[in-house]
Amino acid sequence: MAGFSKTYLISSVAVILATASSCIYDSIPLCPEEKVEITICNDWNGAPEATPEGMAYLFFMEGLASPWRFDFPGREAGKVSLSAGDYRFVMFNDDTSDIVFDKDSEGIPLATTHADKGYTEGIAENVRQAPDMMWSASIRKVMVSEDMVEYTSGDSLAGGDGSYKIITEPVQITPQFRVKVLKLENLQGVSAMKGVITGMASGINLFERSRKGPDTAVSFSPEICADSTVRAVFNTFGRPDGLDVRNYLKLCFLLSDGRIVCEVYDVTAKILAAPDPMRIELVIDSVSLPYAPPAGSGGAFDPQVAGWITVVVNYEV
Repeated sequence: MAGFSKTYLISSVAVILATASSCIYDSIPLCPEEKVEITICNDWNGAPEATPEGMAYLFFMEGLASPWRFDFPGREAGKVSLSAGDYRFVMFNDDTSDIVFDKDSEGIPLATTHADKGYTEGIAENVRQAPDMMWSASIRKVMVSEDMVEYTSGDSLAGGDGSYKIITEPVQITPQFRVKVLKLENLQGVSAMKGVITGMASGINLFERSRKGPDTAVSFSPEICADSTVRAVFNTFGRPDGLDVRNYLKLCFLLSDGRIVCEVYDVTAKILAAPDPMRIELVIDSVSLPYAPPAGSGGAFDPQVAGWITVVVNYEV
């Protein structure tokens, strides 16, 4: 699988123009010299609170090994130049650091994350890092000619009115989870904390927005707040499509004496019933930990330490 690296507008266009004009792809019969100028306009009504540092715009042309890519800062795009032809289009924010971009055998872009190998022992299997917040949009077909630009919008064609404009509709595609523990007894003995949520998709297809299996666990790091509550905010790729999985929230606490206490909550119903599937809040009333001496300055969560003790399974939080 090949990845999509981040490039910038000037450098990416320069490279693409150079390769296109040299006709290095055998399947292209002619070297297109004329370019069509297109204006990309983003309609953010589906994600009004989105704050991307920049967006990447990729046009996939059949026969080309790599897409034409353009990057613009902020939420707004601008003018791009393309050769006449038919394209598939996808856009996503280019300010991600934890996302790994791959593509399948048909060139379909996939977003996933790296495995989190540091927390698999005793906590969960197949653990991955949490993805960044992502916004994205795609268009099944963009038809570019010297006379007009048309594209699919829903089940109908748009454009073709002489404006040479594409209007996109980006939305959030990585659900945000907010975890909160209202009361933590014997807080003073906690040296470190770690959490995972199971039954999440391992990645997402950026054209179809399908959430890919097999299911995986996503790791996150809770924090103790000034009001002595425990909180965490993180993203996932959501539940995998077509898989009947259960979602367990696991909170693990490393105590100052080396013991590890884990509590497990079945949060499947809570996730499925969330009013907004992109904003999911999971609230735990209280966690009671055994006494341990006051912890020092804290340390790394090492699942190899001795002393695994309590695992409490709480259903239907």
